[in-house]
Amino acid sequence: MRSMITAEPATNDAKTTREQPDHAPPSDRRTRSAVVRRVSMAACLFVAACGGAEDSSDPEPTAWKDMNFEQRVAYMNSDVLPRMKEVFVAYDPAFETMDCATCHGADGATRAYAMPSPEIAVLPGTEEGFLEYVQDPEHPERAEWSTFMFEKVVPEMASLLQRVQFDPTTGNGDFSCNACHTLGSVEP
Repeated sequence: MRSMITAEPATNDAKTTREQPDHAPPSDRRTRSAVVRRVSMAACLFVAACGGAEDSSDPEPTAWKDMNFEQRVAYMNSDVLPRMKEVFVAYDPAFETMDCATCHGADGATRAYAMPSPEIAVLPGTEEGFLEYVQDPEHPERAEWSTFMFEKVVPEMASLLQRVQFDPTTGNGDFSCNACHTLGSVEP
């Protein structure tokens, strides 16, 4: 049987008792649920007020020039070596075994990985000498190798180390061949 709500005007859509809002005192279960919600909300507000989770945006990486020795070693192993190995292997698969010593020399660790490395090819110290060296007909591989270094290696390393690649036409930039190679007197 249906009962009518007497607090409201009578309509044809009278509600049954089951559809009536519950005005009965809250049960223990409802009280506990409300308390748990309030405690959870308070805990969330507390965590937020104390700093909560870290900002989800990536922090700006430390610039190479600002890194200490340990940070530089870690960055070399995590970013520079894998990327440069990729560049060198694309040029010549023989570089698949590339490691720290490839660029820093066998004594790299004892020299604290200082560059330029005395163990990789010494390059002529003058522009004229370099052009003769590269264009030597007895060593045609030098031109190809130099093109690869200038077009692929130098730009990639400059980018990885956040330095400006040297532009020989303007004289601007601070990263060039001599960042890795020693310069000296070299016969063509």
